[in-house]
Amino acid sequence: MKEISQYNHTFRHPTRRRNIPTVGHYMNLLDRIVNNRQSLFGVSGVKMIRYADDFVLMGKIITTEVKDQLHHLLTRMDLIINIEKTKHIDSKEASFKFLGFTFRNDKDLYGRDLRYINIVPNSDSEKKLRGKISDYLKRHGHKNPTELVRGLNSLVRGWINYYEIRGVTNTSLSKRKLRYYLSQKLFRYYRRKSQRKCRHYGPNAFETLVRYYGLIDPTEYHP
Repeated sequence: MKEISQYNHTFRHPTRRRNIPTVGHYMNLLDRIVNNRQSLFGVSGVKMIRYADDFVLMGKIITTEVKDQLHHLLTRMDLIINIEKTKHIDSKEASFKFLGFTFRNDKDLYGRDLRYINIVPNSDSEKKLRGKISDYLKRHGHKNPTELVRGLNSLVRGWINYYEIRGVTNTSLSKRKLRYYLSQKLFRYYRRKSQRKCRHYGPNAFETLVRYYGLIDPTEYHP
């Protein structure tokens, strides 16, 4: 697929009656129409990928006729597109974000005249996870190492389980950055927590919790 049209946060017109069918019903209907091989979209080689009210159209060429037809259908369904988060790109030239992932067309790692689609966690999702970890450590300064690790593991495991899809996504760099972040945060956490030295105090707090309390090392964990 070469061209991508991305549509985020589709919602009902605020001045129209909010009777059923709901946005979800209409989006299901739109999905079936667009992905019907006999429709204008199907004949034009355009596919729709959707989750809830976010979707992308993909095709070698997305014509003005196809986009006009889409907007005609949305208008008939009383649905409005969030214009600020809608864009049309050439996937060979630009990346795009969808469902927490960044899709980009990268150069071959070995210098060959090849390119490939690289799917990685986007920077917003990484930042959100760091925020959750920071907030957790601030709110649980009283917990012992076993309890602390249990909460951290829940955050780390859930994030990696979502983003690591074997053979599809590339999470290596994100996991290395996450490991470094945990190491730095835990060092500062125990430095503030106690003025007396212990095996948790110091730059090796992360390694200690991994070794003795079962803290997940992001670079070693695989779903």
